[in-house]
Amino acid sequence: MKTAALLTFFLPGFLLAQNPDVVYHTPRQQYGMPEEAPIEYILRGGSALRSAPSVDAALMATLPAGQPVFIEEKGEDTLRLDGVLSHWYRVTAGKHTGWTWGGNLAEFAFGSAADASVKFVAGMEHYRSADEEPTNTIFRLVALRNGQEIDRLSVRSFAHDIELVRGLGNLGLREVDDVIVLTVPCYGGCGCTTGEVVVFWAGGRFHHVADLMGSPDGDYSTNVSFIFPSDMEGEAGIILRRTSDYEDAECDDADVEGAMPGNCIERIAREERLAWNGTKLVLQGEPQERRYLMQTGP
Repeated sequence: MKTAALLTFFLPGFLLAQNPDVVYHTPRQQYGMPEEAPIEYILRGGSALRSAPSVDAALMATLPAGQPVFIEEKGEDTLRLDGVLSHWYRVTAGKHTGWTWGGNLAEFAFGSAADASVKFVAGMEHYRSADEEPTNTIFRLVALRNGQEIDRLSVRSFAHDIELVRGLGNLGLREVDDVIVLTVPCYGGCGCTTGEVVVFWAGGRFHHVADLMGSPDGDYSTNVSFIFPSDMEGEAGIILRRTSDYEDAECDDADVEGAMPGNCIERIAREERLAWNGTKLVLQGEPQERRYLMQTGP
């Protein structure tokens, strides 16, 4: 899982995990106290547990999504499936100990804030590199109740990776059990695409409701964010979507006091009121928009 180990004994695994196409897990022996290593979980239902780290090795068992396992060791061999690269890992699953490919293991696991019987696991399902078109990273979310898969959702990262998946409770939304946020990291500095993918767990199903994309680029930065009812500026029953964007423009003293004729940027601040109707977010009323000019050159 993408959680910090209490103590790890070497660095290469950490460096490996920084590549967006690589799924890495921490074996027990890399913890300062191996007996306190966390339980990990199976992401892909029907995952093969084999007698050796090879697709040709004997099949010992098939593991369902949500199956708890302990990771005993990392093998030397790697395997790439669906564009995802990972090592083989020797795991203990109930009465069986054998080898499974690291892409079968969830990178994130957490429970529902509204229903303690519902658990979620998440991890990379598919990866296509920046050299291929279209570039995409697909992440899988799986919902479980009493060890049984009850729903599954595949969502696309609008950039190259998913850095973190977390549940935030209902954030003040009455008809939503859990707001799940997938954080998309920035690669490449200014001009990169970053933000959050937002998923609701409601009515026993996943709902992909929004991609909040932004780009940190100085004066030209763009940003989209949600203000939920439970936030300080929140409004009961309403999600506020705030968008900050820009357009190139020409301006003079009539537009910006003291400006010389030349180029400007026009900042656009937009706010929309959205309500959840049980299946999607619906716009309430007309969006509010404000525009500002700033000179950038003669």
